[in-house]
Amino acid sequence: MTLPLTSRLSAPTFLMNPPLTLETTIPNNRTMTLLSEDARRIDADRAMEQWMGLYRQLSQEALVYLLPNHKPLQDICFVSNLGVVLNHLENPIAVISNFKGVERQGESEVGRTFFRELGYEVITPPHVFEGEAELKHLSGAVYIGGYGLRTERESHSWLDENYNTEIISIKLEDPHLYHLDCVLQVLNEKTIMLCTEVCEASVLRELEQHCAVIDVPLEIAYRGATNNIRCGSTIMAESQADVLNRGDANYLVEIRKREFLQSVAESHQLELSFFNLDEFHKSGAMLSCLVMPICNAHGPRTGE
Repeated sequence: MTLPLTSRLSAPTFLMNPPLTLETTIPNNRTMTLLSEDARRIDADRAMEQWMGLYRQLSQEALVYLLPNHKPLQDICFVSNLGVVLNHLENPIAVISNFKGVERQGESEVGRTFFRELGYEVITPPHVFEGEAELKHLSGAVYIGGYGLRTERESHSWLDENYNTEIISIKLEDPHLYHLDCVLQVLNEKTIMLCTEVCEASVLRELEQHCAVIDVPLEIAYRGATNNIRCGSTIMAESQADVLNRGDANYLVEIRKREFLQSVAESHQLELSFFNLDEFHKSGAMLSCLVMPICNAHGPRTGE
């Protein structure tokens, strides 16, 4: 079988989709339901301006594909939910999501078409599954998967049995932390950031057999401390510390989040880039939702 085109590259490769069809008509997560219809109305120009800031920097350091779409799909710009590529396989496979929400199911066919055009074998689990936001590659065949709110644990078993993955499963129960990327980021094959407060002790022990765990305080997990993207030697993260009024209830937490991420970056010889993406908070989304790693996202994975 011919390898997918992206597998021939040493450069990191990502997928994004501009927020041309972004809407908040259907409130499909806890954050959205807490906002009034007026409060969650999207400012299309502002959303595009914020999205472009992230796209410009990421595309300077990586190949960034733009997912074509003409359908009125309100959440398709959140491509991390679209699927995940199993890069541990000799011939990587694109796993396209099986969405629980009816309003998102149309995204799957868009994803299947795109990845077939890139030359990937494309599969969809028979169980509910929501993509790279729920399944993070650690090393070798080892992945860390989230389940409980947006993904069924059976999808992990199905991937283990059929595609030789070894998925360490973390149950998610907090409706504000409904995808794995809300509580976990893989820094490299030896280190993860994890909000251990949401993780069962037995699962934490299993993780510690594979990697070091940097504990993320719950209060900054709620503010997106792990909803980041790593590209080579740079962590791209959200921060509103420069735009919030000092009297804002979230200001001090944002400062603590920024200080935490700066400490992690310095200790791993990484750079940090911060973005304000608060227009996407109206959809209950943060930075990592807007980017899907396709391959080589972390640069060198050993000796860090």
